[in-house]
Amino acid sequence: IQILRKFCKLIHYILLIVERPLFTLWENVSLSLRQKITFIAWKLYYPMHKFLLGNKTGIHPDASHEYHALTSVVYWGKLFPVTIYRMRFSLSQIPSCHWHDAYPKSKPLQVQKRNAQINGLNATYVKSIHYDMSLHTAEDSNKTYKTKLVTLSTAPGTDENIVNGYYIQHSKEPSSKVVLWLYGGAFLSGDSQSNLNLSEKMGQECNYTDIFIPNYRLLPENTFFDALFDVCLAYEYLVVVKKFNPKDITLFGISSGGGLVVRLLQRIVEFQKEISSQNDGINSCTDIKESSMLQIVPSGAVLMCPFVDYTEPKGSFLEYTKHDLIVNESVFEEGTPYFSTLGSDEIRYNESPVYRSLEGLPPLCVVVSQHECVFDMNLLLVNKARKAGVDVTLGLWNYMCHVWPMFSAFVPEARQAVDFMSNWMKVNSFEE
Repeated sequence: IQILRKFCKLIHYILLIVERPLFTLWENVSLSLRQKITFIAWKLYYPMHKFLLGNKTGIHPDASHEYHALTSVVYWGKLFPVTIYRMRFSLSQIPSCHWHDAYPKSKPLQVQKRNAQINGLNATYVKSIHYDMSLHTAEDSNKTYKTKLVTLSTAPGTDENIVNGYYIQHSKEPSSKVVLWLYGGAFLSGDSQSNLNLSEKMGQECNYTDIFIPNYRLLPENTFFDALFDVCLAYEYLVVVKKFNPKDITLFGISSGGGLVVRLLQRIVEFQKEISSQNDGINSCTDIKESSMLQIVPSGAVLMCPFVDYTEPKGSFLEYTKHDLIVNESVFEEGTPYFSTLGSDEIRYNESPVYRSLEGLPPLCVVVSQHECVFDMNLLLVNKARKAGVDVTLGLWNYMCHVWPMFSAFVPEARQAVDFMSNWMKVNSFEE
């Protein structure tokens, strides 16, 4: 393997010259055509792999033939050096794997013209959100809105009060409940648009519930605290501007987005304690009402393989990169040094969601594989949360890689996990 990696490193230098034009060319191909190419390629490739290699390429023969076929494709990524540009490009291509008939199949509420300009979605409205929270003023005060959950944002030259992302609405009227969806990408990559297709389908599965996918700032251009600020501000947008009761909000986080979900919940519980002893700055009826609403925790949260430990890598996060298809050795080598930018070892420990208090959190649904990199930290999170009195539902799979549910178009284990998460949301949050 080491010889192969050295050879691939030589190819890497050649790719550096041609990859940007090639990636740009691919991105200029229409999404529908990219989806068709992906669909046809899989339909041709999978039967050949099943016949020739069967279940011999994954980490265990008990994994599905589809997962073994996926392993043979994705495995080669560990041999090539990873760059942030490549990570961001790869995650931007998620919609290519979620065409309308891919699992879960798109089931629009009514026949309508597709939003072809935004990933070809079936939803009635897909709104691009760009809202300046500083323009939101209380009805009984002339003061501009000030963030309440978090005030720390360190990125220079940025407007801290802007909420941006996408809002998916399945019918002419907004749903009474909403999912706040946070994408993953190790804080280095990911964006709201690439998550539109899968999140739309999950919303359809959950009684056609609207989805809000905010963007948050990424490393290395910004800091972890900027990402947390953006997420808290997006939540305040739903409560203060969109007027959602927190009990009608469900959080959904993928990988690093799952960690941010837990930190958001912890921040809300912390705010409960702070507001009871601090009334300074709350000098209008609307301020009091908004602060009161922001003290209420959401109805629950789904955490897909959440990344919740920012300390020095250990256990499964260190050892399982050898076989994890997503957080492989190349991704590990590129990504982990950036987490030292969080600060000292003490700061990294204190900011890790798994080491902070979990008391007062709403019901959680955690989905993880026993053979992926974040297994140990997820098991610790589940056990600590249960000890703190949190209702935790654990979905545990074997032999799968990190965030395998994202491959629901190809892998049966991924489809099972998608059903597990959507069923939990329907029972916990969306039953009428």
